[in-house]
Amino acid sequence: MPIDPAWMSIGEMGQALRERRVSCVELVTATLDRTKRLDKALNSYITLLADSAVADATQVDAEIAKGHYRGPLHGIPVAIKDHIDSAGVRTTAGAKSRITNVPTTDAAVVRRVKQAGAVIIGKANMNKFADGESGDNPDFGRIKNPWNTAYSPGGSSSGGGAQVAGGLVPLSIGSDNGGSVRIPAALCGIVGLKPTHGRISLEGIFPRLYSLDHPGPLTRSVADCAIALQVLAGHDAADTTTARRPVPDYSADLRTGITGLALGVDRKYASVGQPHVLAAFDAALTTLRGLGASIVDVTLPSYADMLAVGNTIASCEYSVAAATLYRQHPTDFENAKPPAASSADIKAGALIPAVDYIRATQKRRLLQREYARATQHVAFVLSPTYPLAPRPFGEYPQVQGKQFTADDAIRYTFPFDLLGLPAISVPCGFSPDGMPIGLQIVGRPFDEAGVLKAAYAYEQATDWHTRHPALITPQ
Repeated sequence: MPIDPAWMSIGEMGQALRERRVSCVELVTATLDRTKRLDKALNSYITLLADSAVADATQVDAEIAKGHYRGPLHGIPVAIKDHIDSAGVRTTAGAKSRITNVPTTDAAVVRRVKQAGAVIIGKANMNKFADGESGDNPDFGRIKNPWNTAYSPGGSSSGGGAQVAGGLVPLSIGSDNGGSVRIPAALCGIVGLKPTHGRISLEGIFPRLYSLDHPGPLTRSVADCAIALQVLAGHDAADTTTARRPVPDYSADLRTGITGLALGVDRKYASVGQPHVLAAFDAALTTLRGLGASIVDVTLPSYADMLAVGNTIASCEYSVAAATLYRQHPTDFENAKPPAASSADIKAGALIPAVDYIRATQKRRLLQREYARATQHVAFVLSPTYPLAPRPFGEYPQVQGKQFTADDAIRYTFPFDLLGLPAISVPCGFSPDGMPIGLQIVGRPFDEAGVLKAAYAYEQATDWHTRHPALITPQ
């Protein structure tokens, strides 16, 4: 049967496949046709795996025909950020100097989605070396925002945001160490989850920031995000950073609501941004009150303190992660433009005394305790996801009489990478020029289920998630 999977949810696709109302080959072929037609404008893929995707889809159909249905991701088209290892497929981390890098094994997250029966469509374009949030890749070209292809989709999981928002795939796996899942989710009008540090394995992912990296899903709905997390989460014996904690049923309590819950807002912290972003945030608070939640004032640790501690840790960890790359391909860093790390940044990170790194990690623990005390009486903390609406590529604008910087841009996301807390971005409005805005919901450690429940309650009370980019919506 003819099928247009563009705006189907994972649940809808899965049900159609399970009931054999559509074949996986039909689903994947339609996905590839749409991708080939629209990705010329979006540039969201570095490598498209058309042949292997169709072959995998054929196997899925054979399995389902025999009654072997693996679960909600069985037969679902999925994209993978191109710094996550895929066996037999080039994995570049967004750099042409790594174009011959072909891993022999899959990263843990790739193994998990394959074991769940998902069909890998391709490797997503990204900020080079997962550095920055512009979507402007000097080697493989700019990734475009589906809502306006002259605008940035955010990053560094830029391709993933564009793919999901553009209806190319319902799920793209990205990573986040400063906002790299949540920022493209906000700027592309989709859902992006950064789980607790240690909830999803980092094994096989380009080693950027050992203690700040978090893999995470980008989807078009909260329910789809819960399905994806169910597959991705859990201890991995090959990754000592993963926690030995049970994985709950993330879809079980999605619909239980947030009546009676206290939601925390730091009014000073959440006061930075363009007027339409702050107005959308205030409107979201009103909606959440209407759902029976209360809004409680909290005082979070100083952003300046969290930024200083996080920058020290990030500089040291990246100088180690990039040391071999820098020796092999120094021009990748010598020509880097801010905020991407340059050769000077790599050298500076290597010169930070070990005692300063240790003090920064100790200070992080103190900040985690301070945050826990400040939020002990609330279930979640709320903020805008990103202080700006999507904008054209280039310099940051002036906001509130001040020239914005890269540090300002990650104000709402980077602290929760540092603290290791679960955080989700969901659509909460649009700017005057019709570009998406995101709401961030932050939970307690390993309470992804609660974060998803709160996000689902808000999502279902609004219609922001039902809107799609007119530019590439089929006529």
